[in-house]
Amino acid sequence: MQSTSAYVIIGWLPQIYRDAGLSAELAGVLFATTSLLGVPLGLGLSALAGRVRSQSGIAVGLGLFGIAGYSGLWADPAAAPWLWAILLGIVNTAFPLVLTMIALRGRTPSTVVRLSAFAQGVGYLIAIPGSILIGALHDATDGWKAPLAIMIGLMVPQIIAGFFAGRDRQI
Repeated sequence: MQSTSAYVIIGWLPQIYRDAGLSAELAGVLFATTSLLGVPLGLGLSALAGRVRSQSGIAVGLGLFGIAGYSGLWADPAAAPWLWAILLGIVNTAFPLVLTMIALRGRTPSTVVRLSAFAQGVGYLIAIPGSILIGALHDATDGWKAPLAIMIGLMVPQIIAGFFAGRDRQI
């Protein structure tokens, strides 16, 4: 779910802003803001995640940021474009959290490797069609309401999976 969200943000966020009437320049700056937030926030989040026993709360919190960001875009992308960009930049830090949790969940290095291969392999196979399907849904409905509703809905399984994956346990 996290990769699908990231691919949709990367692939469609500037166009969502453009279709809402924002200039190409502002849409680009908003997308850059979303992307750039991930670097310092991702580093800080990974450091925090490694210091706490359970990452479930962090994962749930990130999903709630995603629901808020996508809901804002759904309601009116032009109403608070900076806020939506920041919220979506925060949800994108779920990727470094996932990598950190993979490392924390394995008891041995070989288990971490197997867990990483499985999680990333299956995850990316599921995520690959996401951005394409969101674009096709946009074309079929001639708008962003239905695609963004799907993205809001996809945050729910991300929250649930993050809650369970973040529990204090090892494999």
